[in-house]
Amino acid sequence: MFCFKSIIMVSISLFILVTLITTVISQECVPYTSSYNFTGYPGIWEKPTSTVFNTDEFKRVNSSIDWTKVPKVATHKLTKAGDIDQTGYSASDPDCWWSYNLCTTPKAAGLKPDVVSCPEPGTWGLTYDDGPNCSHTVFYDFLKQNKQRATMFFIGSNVASLPNEAKRALDDGHQICVHTWSHQYMTTLTNEEALAELYYTLKAIKYVIGVTPLCWRPPFGDVDDRIRAIAQQLNLTTIIWNLDTNDWNETPDGTETSAQVDATFQGFVNMGANGTFNNSGVIVLEHELDNNTMSKAVEWYPKIKAAYKYIVPVASCLNTTHPYLEANFTYPSFLEYINGNITTTTTQATTPTPSNTQTGIANIDVQSTTTAASNPSPSTKSASASISSYNSLISMMIAILIAQLFNNFF
Repeated sequence: MFCFKSIIMVSISLFILVTLITTVISQECVPYTSSYNFTGYPGIWEKPTSTVFNTDEFKRVNSSIDWTKVPKVATHKLTKAGDIDQTGYSASDPDCWWSYNLCTTPKAAGLKPDVVSCPEPGTWGLTYDDGPNCSHTVFYDFLKQNKQRATMFFIGSNVASLPNEAKRALDDGHQICVHTWSHQYMTTLTNEEALAELYYTLKAIKYVIGVTPLCWRPPFGDVDDRIRAIAQQLNLTTIIWNLDTNDWNETPDGTETSAQVDATFQGFVNMGANGTFNNSGVIVLEHELDNNTMSKAVEWYPKIKAAYKYIVPVASCLNTTHPYLEANFTYPSFLEYINGNITTTTTQATTPTPSNTQTGIANIDVQSTTTAASNPSPSTKSASASISSYNSLISMMIAILIAQLFNNFF
């Protein structure tokens, strides 16, 4: 007989289960202590200041830039609401300012066009911004289980806060690119600030992960010819996108409902199915920002895979087999990737040749941190490890509840 005592026990078990689930959902990304030393870098999630500008290292980097090749473009400002202010800007768009007119073909001489799509027909260029994220273990496991590689645009401050998560991305075969140090609107920054945002992210990635990226994406897409010129002198190719999922804008932090974000994804799936991209491919903006964006990525992946011929990282869709400054690292070409050869290879390290060593990027100094970078030993576990523990507890509680209900009813 279903007695009062059993009701109380089941109620208590349900309460504990809900509490554990709530704890997991609300788990925040908390930086942990590690053996990496980021002394001399900008503050975590802080815009670079004179503290780094006055160091001998940054002065060397700054002096290595040929500033005569950087267009003299006025910095832009932000509105009170925190958006980019376009007031007074010329309708002719003289600076190829993406935020103003989605311009991706520079008007200044000597600058390479932005990469906005994959050239291969029916191809979905898979990219995720804003990582690494401390609670992304399940998400990365999902990609690994599906033998799926992606291009990850990492924020330098996140790499410094969560080095083990950053290292996993390379270990899993993902392509790593730069997404600046503190995620600022780049055209609002001075030349020094913009250079530092890029340089110290490159340095952090090299220090922690061991490779030096040759690609970057401006936060919010905010780039003009001045910023492109600075990035190009650091050997960084600007990668934008031609489809934006708006996953970042979902409530409660954004303004779109989950259904609205789903509708955007569905629209892109329809495009793949109806032949919109039969003559070209896409590069799609998604985010490793939080559990909402990563959950959307997992949910929609099977539908995207069914609608498009191929889903590939940007390096492979562009046939970039050497996506890093280090010549000993080889990435699969497009044909290799779609034919199942998705492994990356590393040969004995070689010294970069003058042809692929330019200005400040050659001045990245990680000699003093080599030991820590090769064998990190964080003194505390990351939040992702805690989430795994909570998941185990939840599974256990579910089993207990089922057993309790089974005994009471049968």
